[in-house]
Amino acid sequence: MNNVGNSWRDKAEFALLIAPVAISGLVSIADLLGLLDSIPWLAQRVSTITLLLVGFVAAYLVLERRSILSATYTDLRRHVDRINQQLDNNLHVIINSVEGVESRSFASGTDLLKYVNKRLLQARKSIDDLSWSPAVGLGQGLQVTQELNRLYEKRLTQVARRVPYREVFIFNKPERIEKLQKRLEQNLEGYACAYYARSAVPLLQFMLIDGEEVIFLSDQFPVYVAVRHPDIVRLFVKYYEAIWQQAIPLKVGTQTYNENLEKILQE
Repeated sequence: MNNVGNSWRDKAEFALLIAPVAISGLVSIADLLGLLDSIPWLAQRVSTITLLLVGFVAAYLVLERRSILSATYTDLRRHVDRINQQLDNNLHVIINSVEGVESRSFASGTDLLKYVNKRLLQARKSIDDLSWSPAVGLGQGLQVTQELNRLYEKRLTQVARRVPYREVFIFNKPERIEKLQKRLEQNLEGYACAYYARSAVPLLQFMLIDGEEVIFLSDQFPVYVAVRHPDIVRLFVKYYEAIWQQAIPLKVGTQTYNENLEKILQE
């Protein structure tokens, strides 16, 4: 129905446009042939009539162009509005999908250890640590940053005096034996540790802070990131608990499992 209406409107507009053009042409031809000499008042106003008709056509074209531009702008505005609405909807979906997620990325292991030292001081409930990546430490950058390593040891000692600190080892490097011996000498009541047998399977090393944040710290997978999200952290909490239950205990509270320690040292 709209197409029919548009067709009739287009025909009417064409007629209005062609009429003054035709009249102007006829008047000019008649004047050129002298046919208007018998009509003095008309002959004297040929130029005026012609200009009037040309002005009518020009005005029509201006108004028509303006109408077209206005319609084009309206259509463009509607299209832009639809796009913006779609983008808003997509953004809303994206925001909802990551609601509650807080992620921090670090340029290097050094930057990550700085963050770990800070979070150790802020811990209120617990620390669960997996020390079983084949790579010890967080890269060469940390090996030359002795102050950060000393601060890490100090922070660990401080936090283990006020909140439970659990650590699971795989003794695939001599440095891990040295670390264990140091922990046993300190005999911190809040510190507990256990160990897994060596494994060739790639192992992801991480630390849980208060069951609220998981920090990934391993040079085997050098993507230094800390994530807070209830579902993600809960997954790693359950994973850690399964590991802890299957690990061989070395120290829990003030109790030391000497037979297990002797086995480790003999190996």
